[in-house]
Amino acid sequence: MSAMSRWRELPWSRWRRQAAAVARLELRKCFLGRRLVAVYFLTLGPLLLMALAAVIRILHGRPANPVHMARGIAVFMDVFMLRVCVFFGCAAIFTNIFRGEVLEKTLHYYFLAPVRREVLVAGKFLAGLTAAVLFFTLSVGGCYVLHHLPLGAAGLARHFGSGPGLAHLAGYLAVTVLACLGYGAVFTLFGLLFRNPMVPALGLLGWESINFLLPPLLKKISVVHYLQSLLPVAVDRGPLAVLVEPTPPVLAVAGLVVLAVVVLAVAAWRIRRMEVAYAAD
Repeated sequence: MSAMSRWRELPWSRWRRQAAAVARLELRKCFLGRRLVAVYFLTLGPLLLMALAAVIRILHGRPANPVHMARGIAVFMDVFMLRVCVFFGCAAIFTNIFRGEVLEKTLHYYFLAPVRREVLVAGKFLAGLTAAVLFFTLSVGGCYVLHHLPLGAAGLARHFGSGPGLAHLAGYLAVTVLACLGYGAVFTLFGLLFRNPMVPALGLLGWESINFLLPPLLKKISVVHYLQSLLPVAVDRGPLAVLVEPTPPVLAVAGLVVLAVVVLAVAAWRIRRMEVAYAAD
């Protein structure tokens, strides 16, 4: 029997149903719980800041220049939303999908169930990804609209009607989804490998933060490089930045998807060799 035939005979349908069942079971945990207070703060905080900035601009009657506003929201999305809110939000959600079970001494219930551990990883990751995408696309979309409120009703109609508003908004939402995918996969693995996953998470944050200083080859060993290549409006990195051609959009998306698949495959390999030892925690 060929390898292709054996591949087709695997019980993919049953595994999909099991992964979906695990995801449905985990979704509640991804939206509720004390550990998610930080996620709600990282989601609602930017909206409050943008609303306050919009009110101040409107009350002071400052002129709203669409070009300046496009640059402003690009910097906000790149520096604050992606590098802070989405990064730490994904860390809070995905490191806990397994680490939280260990701390609560409930992971063994999943291990006793007749479900392959790879399917368990897929289901838990799907639940975390659904929650992260919902949290941060709503936050990013709300921030984008609030940022452009000073344009007024007529300006908003032009911006989203005949202007680049809808295209830019769709671009920022797509980048947010890919950020949740890439960072989510990495933090899922961290939650399985490390007793305190926030330590390697801070190391990853440092690497992502100095990405603009790295030589071209090292820039590509990061998530943020591919996300920046997909931003609708390019951001000036400053005089110290090492200039490099942005990765073409197709390759950037493919690179992030491949990264997520490879990292999740490593996570599946790790969980197959994992033994529950609550006493060590």
